[in-house]
Amino acid sequence: MTNWIAVVDDDMTTLTVAGRILSNNNMRVSAMNSGKAFLSFIKDNKPDLVLVQTDMPEMDGITTVQKLRDYEGKKGLKAIPVIFLMTNDNEEIEKQGKELGVVDFIKKPFAPEVFLNVIWKNILSDKGVKCRNKAETGKVENIQPIDHTAVEMDEKQDLEHLNRTLKEKSDPNSALWVDNKAFASIYRFFARYIESYKVHACKVLFNFSEFRDISELKKSFDELMDDFGQILVGILRKSDVMVQSKPNQFLLLLPEVDEAHLESVLDRIERSWTESKYSDYVAIIYERELVSSDESVLDERKGS
Repeated sequence: MTNWIAVVDDDMTTLTVAGRILSNNNMRVSAMNSGKAFLSFIKDNKPDLVLVQTDMPEMDGITTVQKLRDYEGKKGLKAIPVIFLMTNDNEEIEKQGKELGVVDFIKKPFAPEVFLNVIWKNILSDKGVKCRNKAETGKVENIQPIDHTAVEMDEKQDLEHLNRTLKEKSDPNSALWVDNKAFASIYRFFARYIESYKVHACKVLFNFSEFRDISELKKSFDELMDDFGQILVGILRKSDVMVQSKPNQFLLLLPEVDEAHLESVLDRIERSWTESKYSDYVAIIYERELVSSDESVLDERKGS
């Protein structure tokens, strides 16, 4: 039987990296970006193990697990094993987690080998996926081997995809504008790069909402989004990567960037969109996250 792991984290990097590691090791993965989404999911699904980020906005990990336990108690269900994903050591959260039956803790960012060891340590093969609390026993049985080959192949494939994308790039001095599949490979590559070389990177997510009738512009919404993409291409560096992840959404990855450069880029993007007069019809809302190998995070939501 395939082990089924649910990952709950508001950080796309974690969802992407964890999902790939688990799926490459023959596990079924369900990913959710909030506690609310997970609690809705759990009403019709029962994964074998749940990974929950502790410091999510709106509903943190402690509250999410509390609500999960309340739901399980009301329905008379067996408690699902939970592992906390933590960006920083926090004895109080660990204490509260253990009181809720949290079986283990994984510090972010994590190396694939460390991540897999913790997952397999809490999986027993006699009946699907079961949990063994390490506080209850110092002996761990039936540890599955880490599939290093799968991890290495994953890295090789991502590098090959990155090389192909760079060769197909028409303008060597502009940012990479890629599709979702290529962006996922590049994103994973940069996640490993950040961890290996201890550098900073930044993710910026742009969402657009139409608040006035745009018919007088004589352009479709798709054409406006293409214009915004061209604005980005003209402003971003050649090392930056962008994807139109949804019809009204762009996701950027800016490697080796500091906050001063990030502020300059965002100001130029906002100014260009305003000067185009499109901002009178379509509003930009963006989220940015400055990430380093030690998980220094700057998270800001802003509307223009």
